[in-house]
Amino acid sequence: MNATLRHISDNAYFYVEDSYWDSIGSVKTGSILNNILELADDFDNIIYPKETQFWGSEPKPGIDGDPGITILFHELTDNNGGYFDTSNGYALKQVSNSNQREMIVINSSVASDRSEIIKNFLAHEFQHLISFNQKDLKYGDPEDTWLNELRSEYSLSVTGYNDTFSGSNLERRLSTFTNNPSDSLTEWPNSIIDYGMAALFGEYLVEQYGPGILRDTLKSSLFGISSLNQYLQSHGYYERFSDIFMNWMGVVYLNDRSQNSKLGYSRSDLASLRVRPHQNIYLSYNFQEYSIIQAIKDWQPVWLEFDVSTVSADQTKSLRIDFDGQPGENYIASSLAFYESGPVELGKINIISGRGSGYASNSGKRLKKVVVMVTKATETSGFKENEPTGYLNIKVSTVDNKIVQANSIKDGVLIKRPNEKEIYVIWGKYKRYLNPGVISLYGHLNPANAIEVEPEIFNSYQTSNYVKYVNEQKVYAVWPDSTKHWMNITPQQWDASSRDWGAIFTINDLEVNYYKTGLDIIR
Repeated sequence: MNATLRHISDNAYFYVEDSYWDSIGSVKTGSILNNILELADDFDNIIYPKETQFWGSEPKPGIDGDPGITILFHELTDNNGGYFDTSNGYALKQVSNSNQREMIVINSSVASDRSEIIKNFLAHEFQHLISFNQKDLKYGDPEDTWLNELRSEYSLSVTGYNDTFSGSNLERRLSTFTNNPSDSLTEWPNSIIDYGMAALFGEYLVEQYGPGILRDTLKSSLFGISSLNQYLQSHGYYERFSDIFMNWMGVVYLNDRSQNSKLGYSRSDLASLRVRPHQNIYLSYNFQEYSIIQAIKDWQPVWLEFDVSTVSADQTKSLRIDFDGQPGENYIASSLAFYESGPVELGKINIISGRGSGYASNSGKRLKKVVVMVTKATETSGFKENEPTGYLNIKVSTVDNKIVQANSIKDGVLIKRPNEKEIYVIWGKYKRYLNPGVISLYGHLNPANAIEVEPEIFNSYQTSNYVKYVNEQKVYAVWPDSTKHWMNITPQQWDASSRDWGAIFTINDLEVNYYKTGLDIIR
């Protein structure tokens, strides 16, 4: 197309498509010029300095050798604010249709009459240009689309455009998400629904773990979920991406920090956010069991609400939740148990190889309702615009309290098999063997309190021997001969070997010094 340079600012060249300019008349051309001047001022004084300070630099001087960025106003389809095309950042001999310049396209029809919203579009797209430099050019691959878009959504908070909530992009995203809460976070067909979920999840990430979880992972050699897990592990957090996603599902259903600091937004403007469950199921004396086959995609949230206020009158009975999924698929689940009095209880449910069970106790205090939260977590990278659907059978039924008490195991609890001496500590879906010498290093651990569990429960936990000291990033494998072996490999090698960041147990200084140092592990 032909376009004419209409304005030059300190950091950008502003072009307008000629055919559009010629078709709108003098009144609108005056309007668009005024909006360009206002946008240029914001770009030079707000968007550019704040985003480059936070995210890092765009390609500069870039493929054209000119530090100025091209901003092209071009007539696009409705509901399209703008876009960034990576092909323009390469030479013609690499990409035949490259414009060979650092360029962002903005919808000219929006720019002609909505001066405020084009600032949001430009702030969003400018992050994509920065990401192109930090990921594509530096490491040879693009960032996973969902995380790239999430960072661009958060750029409106970086620039301060979300500070006033009324009329902000964040307010619009909240409305979109509330009306369509069960979208996959990682599948990206580029619909408006995708942006709503990314914006709300990104705000939660920053509230809980600080802005570094988005800023520093942009500079990481890892991508997507792997980069987030590496950040969490290196900063001493127990949670991994899967834990955060499940907590966030609890947030957008409950949104009450008084119950649990991880189960609510701290920003008051988001305090009203609460999603509706997919289904509301009422259990009664004549209907004490319910089964459903749930279609679900990777990182798509599903909420099922069970009203048990009638059947819970019999306090010898509690609730059991069973999962049975397709072979080869991975699912994660948790539950929120609501009682007539007392706090809401968040429970983790271990699902191994597609199968698992969880419980909500009705002993001692009367259970009112249980919300089952589940997602598919088979894929962790390489997401496309249309991801495959998995099917999970979910059954909820009443069981005797004795069964619940025998199977309710929390993180940090010691377990063992009947009639055996070996003791393990539980964390998430993993168990780790502790010899008597190690147990003695932790004053709160008492081998006499180890819970005897049935073989099927014991075997449902995967065994791990990976540990790290709380104040160090080094990960060790601990062997039965009480030696520790540094995992002297890169994060990429860790991921390529199918090792799980969630399998790493955090230990104290006494234990790390308890082991003799053995040979490094280099693969």
